[in-house]
Amino acid sequence: MWRLLAVVCLLLLAGCSGFLATDGDASDRVVTPAPVPETSTAQPVAIPRSNGSVDLGRVLARHHAALEGRSFHRQVVREGPQNTRDIWVDRDADVVRVRRTFGPVADDAVVANGTVYRTASDDPDRDYVTRPSDGSVPYVGTLSGVSLLRAVLTDYEYELAGTVTRNGRSLAVLSTDDTDVPITAGDPDQTVTVRSRVYVDRAGIVRYVEHYQRDSDATNLTVRMRVTTGTDRVVVPWWLDDVDLYDG
Repeated sequence: MWRLLAVVCLLLLAGCSGFLATDGDASDRVVTPAPVPETSTAQPVAIPRSNGSVDLGRVLARHHAALEGRSFHRQVVREGPQNTRDIWVDRDADVVRVRRTFGPVADDAVVANGTVYRTASDDPDRDYVTRPSDGSVPYVGTLSGVSLLRAVLTDYEYELAGTVTRNGRSLAVLSTDDTDVPITAGDPDQTVTVRSRVYVDRAGIVRYVEHYQRDSDATNLTVRMRVTTGTDRVVVPWWLDDVDLYDG
């Protein structure tokens, strides 16, 4: 039975080449797989290599550096268990919003003007609570997602599978398909079957990740990530309507 489930998941990953998401709250944001046109006429994309293989460490370091000076929206959907995380970053105004969901439960946080605003889910008399910002952002290890990508991807060896075009942008496709890969942490007898695709643009940004793995103890993990640059303004959530984030 698990083999049938794994095949179904792989087929879903093969067809899920992107996400559709609005910048609103959970009530009007829908996350669904959407086909993204791909062609074989894309321009070459340079990928760091080491001894002839993809140097994934340098790929992720370039991704992190490329996003440090850009505004962007990053969305991560994880299954096993199901949760979604959206990060909006406005570099010009120095405003960041992070929203995470675990099933029906949602947490929201905004960092702006030296203050962290968080939903007061445990206080029915207040919509939000505040504290001075120490520079960190709730719910994420890094805004760029590099900490997540290192944790999920770096146990595997990737090869350059080719170049495609998505939404008019040339992307290098890094891929790995492997079975019985030893797990570096935890039970030394555990292994992983993995199917993973990482799409990198010419600026070094990891635009899409489609990653599926199944441990030998029948634990499944699916991670999908999408990065969209050029965010003009962070959408202010309803619970922070009385705070003018952009005018201080």
